[in-house]
Amino acid sequence: MSYLLCQKVEHLWENVQELLQLIEVHMIDGRTALHDIQEISKILEKISSHGNSLEFCQTVNGLTYRSQSLIKFINNYSYDISLRPKDKLNRFQFIPDIPIFAKNDVNSIVFKCEIKKLNHHNLIVANFPELLYLLDTREGQRLNFESLHLPLIFKNENINDYQLRKLYFGGTLCNFSTNGLSLIVYDEICKNYELGDKIKFSTINGYSLIEPITGELVYNEKVLDPSITPSSKLAIRFDRAIPIKQILKYIDNQIYINA
Repeated sequence: MSYLLCQKVEHLWENVQELLQLIEVHMIDGRTALHDIQEISKILEKISSHGNSLEFCQTVNGLTYRSQSLIKFINNYSYDISLRPKDKLNRFQFIPDIPIFAKNDVNSIVFKCEIKKLNHHNLIVANFPELLYLLDTREGQRLNFESLHLPLIFKNENINDYQLRKLYFGGTLCNFSTNGLSLIVYDEICKNYELGDKIKFSTINGYSLIEPITGELVYNEKVLDPSITPSSKLAIRFDRAIPIKQILKYIDNQIYINA
């Protein structure tokens, strides 16, 4: 490696370190820095199993290259991840000598990793990040109703089956905030649901909504409780924020709220 190239690489690494410092400063408030490799592995496994893409980026000679990518495999023995472009026709434009940064679409997950292997520009093997930053993007007061078994009526407007798109189903409210809610639904109902599906609620705790609430499915994970009918926990991000006062109108005032 020439002296000039060494200088460029050193300069780029200094820029990367400065960027990391900026990230760390901005993440002190409201963010959690995960150091434990087992916790980091669990987060990566959830991203992979849900098929969520991450944006990876790398700056080389002043140019930033980006790639929407999927985690295709996680190796918990060698602590590395295998990445492929989300679009199979795309190719990585990264080089192995410089770290890559990853974030999800709402910047709630951010981390840096090193490229261990780049194969034909469509497969990257990278190490586990030493730090993974998490941000809870659920703003505002969150009211917890999980122990009260309050009913919800909803439908999925994106499911492929035309007849099922027209049907409403029931679920049980877990919690509610200005920006979204979570609920428990039988697996038989939501087995074909996908992240990004549009969910419409018509009734909350017996309260028929004059204007239905709509939102996007952002989380779907099975409930590990053998004592109940096989179920999953879904999280919905509303299309528009709902004031807490309006939320409380949907809930009987006599019900004790475990906030």
